[in-house]
Amino acid sequence: MKTMTSIALAAMSCALAVSAWAAEPIRLIVPTAPGGGTDGFFRVLAKDGEPHLKTSVVVVNVGGAGGSIGVSQMVRAEPDGNTLAGVWMGPVTVAPHTMPVNYGPHDYIPVLQLTSAPYVLCTRAEFPADDGAAFVDTLRQHPDQYTFGTDGAGGPAQLATARVFRPLGIRQRDIPYKGAGETLLALLGKQIDIYVGSIPPIMPYVKNGQAKCLMVTSAAKVPDLPRAISLDELQLGQEETLLWRGLLAPKGTPPERIAYLEKAFEAAAQAPGTRQFVASAGEQIVILKGDALRQRIDREYRALGELARSLRLGRPGS
Repeated sequence: MKTMTSIALAAMSCALAVSAWAAEPIRLIVPTAPGGGTDGFFRVLAKDGEPHLKTSVVVVNVGGAGGSIGVSQMVRAEPDGNTLAGVWMGPVTVAPHTMPVNYGPHDYIPVLQLTSAPYVLCTRAEFPADDGAAFVDTLRQHPDQYTFGTDGAGGPAQLATARVFRPLGIRQRDIPYKGAGETLLALLGKQIDIYVGSIPPIMPYVKNGQAKCLMVTSAAKVPDLPRAISLDELQLGQEETLLWRGLLAPKGTPPERIAYLEKAFEAAAQAPGTRQFVASAGEQIVILKGDALRQRIDREYRALGELARSLRLGRPGS
């Protein structure tokens, strides 16, 4: 009888907790300025998540310092499950090694990874290589002859490129830009030879023949880019760097609340609006949670930290 009473009380307590959570709007911190891929994705996801959460989701943009300002706000928030951060990998596994931040990978709870896509290395049509293997050979044989544009010193695209070029013995000149948009303009304007960035900005120019993509930073090939060599083909699958997006919660958020958020946002990721947005961005829905996501973050954090230090990009003590 006592056991039945305990079960009933536990069920009632859980129901009351869910009811209380549903009464409060969720504050979703997106650590970028309004506009752009990350902001757009989380706005669509927030809208699709509301029916499953049974409450509103308010997106709050907190840009600056590579996303670390927004993540810092999330880390310091009350761990009641009503404040989350919608992030890409930059402020999670890159920024802590390249700038002063007040958090590390165990100062928050990874709730859910939602999307994933590789960085791509693309050239103008006239570049003297027409497939990935020839691209690698050309870069190896002509050190310091070509320039490649990335998202700046210590940025994810720069580290993703260095992570591949170093073991291949490639030495070319890195030109820093503020993001993929600027890098693309520099490529089209013939200021650089190689674009390094996300897939969506370059795809219209691949389709009209102005550009060709010859390498991806994923282990697997990208079907839409058949000329691009993958890291598995180069026997460098362990050096994969992906642009992923996911949700973080403050450390101390109750496990039952994390489970509730996981379930709701995983369902939201399958909604037509979110799926359409992800497909149009050249990305994929890839769900990771729990220990799998924690291990992925820890592994990437270590690898990019070691790389940043070897490139002398790391801040002292990182």
